[in-house]
Amino acid sequence: MATLGTAVGTINLPKVNAASGITPVGLGGATRLGPLAGRCVTTANATASRTLPRPNPRRRQVFVCAASSQLSQAELEELLAENAKLKQLLNTYANRLSKQQVDRLTKQYEEIAALAAAAGLELEPLDFTGETTSSSSGVGSSANGGSTSSSNGLSSKAAPATAAGAPAPKAVTADVPAKPAALKPKAVQYTEGDKKVKAWVIEKGGVVQFSFDDSIDDSEAAHSTPASQHAAAGGPQAAGPAAVPDQQQPASSAVSAVDQFIQATKQKASGGGASRWAAMGGDTTSSSSNVKDSSGAAPGASSSSGGGRHSWRSTPMGTDDDSQLPAAAAAPQGPPAPVPAPPVRPSATSPTSQASAVPQQQQQQRRGPGTPLLHQQGQPSSSSGNGVVLDGAAAAMARLNAANAAAAAAAATSQRQAPPPKPQASPKPVEDDILDIPDPLETAAAAVKTITAADKAKREAENKKVREVAQEEVDKHDPTAVAATRHQWLIFTVPEKPVAGCDVVVYYNRTQSEPLRERNRIQLCLGFNQWELAAEQARVDLYPSAIPHMDGSDFWSCRFRVPETAYEVNFVLTDGDGLFDNNLGQDYTYPTQAGSTWEEWTAAAVERAAEAEKERQKKEEARRAEEAKQMAEEKEKRDSDNALKRVAELRDGYKWLQEGGLTKKKVSDTDPTSKTLWSVAPTPLTPGKTATLLYNSKAGPLAWIEDKRPATKKGSTDIVEGQQVPMLHYGYNNWKVKCDPLPMKLSRVTGDDDELWWEVSFNVPKDACCVNFVVNSGSSWDNNGSKDHKIAVELPKPYDAETVGKWAESMLEDYLKEEHAARIKAEKEQAEREAKRLKERTAAKEKARAVLSRQMEHVMFTEPEVIQAGERVTVYYNPDGTVLAGTSEVYFTGGFNRWAHKRQLGPVKMRPPGPNGRHWRVRFSVPKDACQLDFVFSNVPGGDGIYDNRGGFDYHLPIKGSIGGSLPNRLHVAHIAVEMAPVAKVGGLGDVVTALARAVQEEGHLVEVILPRYDFFLQSPVLAGQMRHDCEFDWGGTRIFVSTAIVEGLRCFFIEPRNGFFATPTVYGRYDDEVRFDFFCKAALEFLLKTGRQPDILHCHDWSTAHVAKSFWEDYQPYGLWKPKVIFTIHNLNYGQKKITEAAQYCQKFTTVSPTYAFEVGGHPAIASNNFKFMGIRNGIDTELWSPTENKFLPMSYDANNVEEGKRRAREELRKRVNLSQWQDKLIIAVVSRLTPQKGVHLIKHAAYKALDRGCQFVLLGSAPDPKLQTEFNELADQLRHGQDASFIFEYNEPLSYMIYAAADIVLVPSMFEPCGLTQMIAMRYGAVPVVRHTGGLRDTVFDVDNDKPRAAWEVAGSSDWMRDKIDETNGFAFE
Repeated sequence: MATLGTAVGTINLPKVNAASGITPVGLGGATRLGPLAGRCVTTANATASRTLPRPNPRRRQVFVCAASSQLSQAELEELLAENAKLKQLLNTYANRLSKQQVDRLTKQYEEIAALAAAAGLELEPLDFTGETTSSSSGVGSSANGGSTSSSNGLSSKAAPATAAGAPAPKAVTADVPAKPAALKPKAVQYTEGDKKVKAWVIEKGGVVQFSFDDSIDDSEAAHSTPASQHAAAGGPQAAGPAAVPDQQQPASSAVSAVDQFIQATKQKASGGGASRWAAMGGDTTSSSSNVKDSSGAAPGASSSSGGGRHSWRSTPMGTDDDSQLPAAAAAPQGPPAPVPAPPVRPSATSPTSQASAVPQQQQQQRRGPGTPLLHQQGQPSSSSGNGVVLDGAAAAMARLNAANAAAAAAAATSQRQAPPPKPQASPKPVEDDILDIPDPLETAAAAVKTITAADKAKREAENKKVREVAQEEVDKHDPTAVAATRHQWLIFTVPEKPVAGCDVVVYYNRTQSEPLRERNRIQLCLGFNQWELAAEQARVDLYPSAIPHMDGSDFWSCRFRVPETAYEVNFVLTDGDGLFDNNLGQDYTYPTQAGSTWEEWTAAAVERAAEAEKERQKKEEARRAEEAKQMAEEKEKRDSDNALKRVAELRDGYKWLQEGGLTKKKVSDTDPTSKTLWSVAPTPLTPGKTATLLYNSKAGPLAWIEDKRPATKKGSTDIVEGQQVPMLHYGYNNWKVKCDPLPMKLSRVTGDDDELWWEVSFNVPKDACCVNFVVNSGSSWDNNGSKDHKIAVELPKPYDAETVGKWAESMLEDYLKEEHAARIKAEKEQAEREAKRLKERTAAKEKARAVLSRQMEHVMFTEPEVIQAGERVTVYYNPDGTVLAGTSEVYFTGGFNRWAHKRQLGPVKMRPPGPNGRHWRVRFSVPKDACQLDFVFSNVPGGDGIYDNRGGFDYHLPIKGSIGGSLPNRLHVAHIAVEMAPVAKVGGLGDVVTALARAVQEEGHLVEVILPRYDFFLQSPVLAGQMRHDCEFDWGGTRIFVSTAIVEGLRCFFIEPRNGFFATPTVYGRYDDEVRFDFFCKAALEFLLKTGRQPDILHCHDWSTAHVAKSFWEDYQPYGLWKPKVIFTIHNLNYGQKKITEAAQYCQKFTTVSPTYAFEVGGHPAIASNNFKFMGIRNGIDTELWSPTENKFLPMSYDANNVEEGKRRAREELRKRVNLSQWQDKLIIAVVSRLTPQKGVHLIKHAAYKALDRGCQFVLLGSAPDPKLQTEFNELADQLRHGQDASFIFEYNEPLSYMIYAAADIVLVPSMFEPCGLTQMIAMRYGAVPVVRHTGGLRDTVFDVDNDKPRAAWEVAGSSDWMRDKIDETNGFAFE
């Protein structure tokens, strides 16, 4: 096995010993240079068998070289490895290879030599003798030549267990091969900046090394030798001459190819940050030097003999790291596009923690396709033979330090004999347009541009021939013959290397698979090009093949076609029921022939993204059009149904509507001589005509209205100053339809002196059977003794009582038009409201982003400030005042789209600030499909160190102008709570559950709320008519029914057990509340499990649902509810502290409702032991639910433009309702609160007295659960009510609370402690001034006018100097 060492620039070649039981075999994914080149060797002994795959360079950045062979950088690496391996195989196993195999291997070696010659690398001719000598020393060398065996021939390092059912291969005895001829050292001189560098490629002791000398000048170029460096490093003297003559330099085209190869290798060998490949998005983790896992196998070891993307674990199995799971515990079904392993960074526990840094997004617990195990990008972990995992960066640095020390010693030796080097020139300043992080897309595009049309035509012709041969091989191959020597393999394919544009057959040995060995169904989840190219059939079933079962093998197979644009095949295998074989989280990957290259695929990424976005928009438009069509049809049907319903009501209710109708009303129904109260003309009334009502105010309850007209103008209709005017409020068909009020006018009818006649004209609708009306003036009403007045309306001709049905049906067309017009009007108004809300929300979000940007300017900012997709951006960072203050180096690690984008940035060292500067900087280009930039800073390029990750949340910046880019799929959040406004509200908990769920849903996530089904839901107007049965199941010794409904736009589920736990009229108050709510917590989890739901987040609230955290991890996560993480929120630590302690222990993150309250309770015993995962997030209110512009409980809607008039009307209405004096329009001070000691009841009492002393009015809405406290407030109310300036309403009345907020000038919140509090925010929403104590969330939301100007400017506007910026963001009064 050959691996390229990324840390010290070596290629380790295996020393194969027959006595150790090493048998050469080919791999299912053939090498790119020949059909039989071995990808791995299988190590086996009496107790162990393990396949060691060769790391695949497919994910490295490929550069097209200038050599005539057009060899890539990765191909040059393979030349050296394949050369040594093939020579060794031929010389070692010649006596066991058939002539045909020898010929094929020999031919392959010749192909390699020819390619090497074209690149300027001279390989030794093949010296194949076919003779071997016997040896039974029992000493076996590992993949890196560092492992020895015990006397019985077994490796001293732990070996993996033999697969069940597979017999252990017998040890093969063979002669020790002669040492292969060493490679001739090749010297290449090239220029690097102002330096001239000379490099050698030398083979010594089975190891190919790269030596560099960058301290030479022109005179030394042809005479320097790396021999002293090798000696100083402790290695044997390299074969070949000490100096390489100039005439051995390769041709100019070959020099270019080798230059690229050696420069990239030198960069890796020097340890100077990420390699060119890693810097350009390539994968440097697929190769390693001198790294072995705990079993003694090489890092890429896997139970598969398949090719590609092999990795190793950064944590040993069995540790507490739940992110490292076996392939058997794979991810959910279906192969989503894989997310490359993000850069590692510190956990969110503390910004100063010096632990391995982990990206913000959570690692999936069960891995499927495209979910690789997380490891340090570019820094593979190393492990010792005893299984102790070492930090990859530390191991690499140790090796690098040793190499540097050896080089320094060699340099010291050579300096005693050589003249001193010439002074080095100062480095040139870096140009601003140079990118610190190169863009692989630009590189790929540049490489593709070098391919001419002739080259394309030639390659297409060659590809066509390859496809014809490959398709014939697939169609005619004999499975039994192909598998004859592969019965111990896990996977092989036909053809051995898939060909793009042709079929491929995959053979899968079920008995060699640990996760799927016993499964009766196997599916292949298929994709291409790192899962970016979807397959026509995402899942392909495998069936038992015709291959005989030999040596315990059981091959299953499937056949599929590889697209012509594929440069690699990706797949995992599954049983279709959640169990996966995904190559230890790395997926199975096979490079293709005759397809697109990585460069071509990458260069076309922008066009694909644009085309995909265009197609997506087209589909979205089609989907919306179809939805609109269906919705329109539904609406038309609804209009028709409503019209038919109105016709039926009119036909069936005509007689009932006519009952009690009159055309004239006298004061007394029994005295015909009594005065007339009202009459109508014409008589009788006819539908569709205009009618006039004459009303005698002196004959009814409005007799107090005086006639202000002069005696000389009693017949005049003019209204003089001071005249009270009655108003007509009318409707028809028993108020089925209400019409706008009409003012009456004085009538010319004078009548007697004790009569005052008024008149008003109105239209009688076409479908009127009666007209209903009442009359008022001010607060006086004439409503016919609470029966209302009714005017009879006769049927129009030619209809009568017998043909009333036909008359009703004649209304159908008019009804349809009315329903349609009413719906269009309502939709238009709703659209206008939604547009206004969207504009307000967008403005609020933009303001919040701007404030956050200003608050971070002293630490980080970008140029340009608004990042554009496809453009370049420079990130500036000032570590002063952060955890990285004083650091000598700063590294930038970034990604896009919540770390889900395939392109990762760094870690890369940032440019240091200038002489007088403070900001480090890094420049890079932004992908065109990126919509968010994510990044962190650190003082190390990876591994242990100090990270500035913004307190565990990372830095995130929006990107404008993205083409087809999107953030990862939406989250599924399930809230489990016992309160929710407005259906089950007791306190602020219910408001927060609703507001938070709506806010998260508006961000595009799926949100569901699970509640108990209380008995009082049956009287809820919100739930009336929409509760639907969802499911039912048996659990907990009872039958549980689940119903569902929409509450405030949220899908809610209601748990109703038949044991009567929630057959209660209130949320709290039973003696067994804890038992009931614990039962509910488990029933909610059982509901999720039974219905197959897998939320991403379970959010439980306060002590009442704290039991969710423990129950989930102990009783549900191991048994199928595997996906969620648990978030717990403390709304009030004053209750249920034992339950809160339990939840804090079991949840992944727990929060409270304001930062200040988190600080105040952080040392509490219930929290202190888990403080590292605790934080405060300020609550908020839903400004649409709490809006004075759309509140039906207010006498007048208002906003900032007419707030004074709106609040004046509200004060008038409130005073009427609670019996306060209207005199002088006094200042109103209000308290809306539960009356508990927490709420500062002694301060509320004091405020009531002071308010009245200062000439204000005082209103209190709330009640005390403590009878003693309630008695005290009852006495206070009796004492203060007499003057009509104080009102106490001891009840829960939400409609009245809206009126109080709108009417109040000051809202008092004097809490002794307050986790957050919503009252003060609602007060500000309705235009009232909050007066609060500085505690908890009150401090975080109310800024005192006198003392909090600096803090308010910073928190609200992001200003660090309120006087300079002339900002005053204070909003209330606060006291200690």
